[in-house]
Amino acid sequence: MYSQSGHVSVTYKQIKYPNMKKTVIYSLFCLVTATGFAQDKIQSSADWSPEIYQVGKKYPGYIIQESGDTVKGFLEAKMRCAIAGIGNSNQNLAEFYLNENDKKATAKYKPEDIKGYMIADKVYESIAYSGGMLKKANFNLVITDGAIRVYEWYSTVEGFSMITQQSGESTKEYDARRFDTKTIIAKGGQDPIEHGVLGMQFAKKMPALIADNKEMAEKVANKEDGYKFLHMFAIIDEYNKWKAEN
Repeated sequence: MYSQSGHVSVTYKQIKYPNMKKTVIYSLFCLVTATGFAQDKIQSSADWSPEIYQVGKKYPGYIIQESGDTVKGFLEAKMRCAIAGIGNSNQNLAEFYLNENDKKATAKYKPEDIKGYMIADKVYESIAYSGGMLKKANFNLVITDGAIRVYEWYSTVEGFSMITQQSGESTKEYDARRFDTKTIIAKGGQDPIEHGVLGMQFAKKMPALIADNKEMAEKVANKEDGYKFLHMFAIIDEYNKWKAEN
C-alpha cells in the first residue's frame, strides 16, 4: 500500500549507512575489554546529544521491509532502551508515519515484523539479541556496516531515574553512568555474539567468522601481531573491505 502513496522504495542493498564509521572510543574500549572483558560504563559511540536526537520528536527515516525494500517517511524518537526493561523503546518498536504532521501512526512495527529501520542518523536492524541468553529478535543499533556488523545494545542501570547530570559533565559521560552499553558482533544469519564473549576465545572464534579469507583467518588463529583481540575492530574493517571487493 505504501507504493501507492508516492513514496519511493529502494532495495536494502542500496542503503548507505550514515555515521557508521568506528570511532576512537572503540580503541579505548578494546584496552578495557582486553584485560577484563567488562563492558560496564562504556560510552556509546553513537551521538545521543539533544542537537541530534530528542525523544518524542519525529525524524525523517524509513522502515526496511522483509523484502529488503525501504519505505520512506518519519519515525517518532523513543528512548534508546526501556527503563528496567519495561515499556517501549527504539529496541522493540518502530513507530512509522508517512507524513510528519500525521497525528496517528501509519504503522507500528515490532522486530519480528521488519528487517529494521532508520531514524535521524541511526540505523537499527532486527537481530536475535536481547541483552542476555534469550535469543529473541530486537532492534539493535548498527555501528559498523559490512559483511560483519557491529551493533550496540542498551539497558538502564539500577537507580536510573535518580541519576542527575553533574556540573560540567558531558552528555556522553552522563549517559555512561545511566546506561549500560554492550557491543555485539554478527555476520549474516549466524548468532550474534557479545564483544567480551568473543574475546575470551578470540583466536578460536574469530577465524570462524572470517573463514572465507583463509589468510586472515590463519593470522588470527596464530595470534600474529596486529591480529589479536586488541585489534578486533581493525580486523573487522579489513575483512569487510576485502569482502566488498571479492
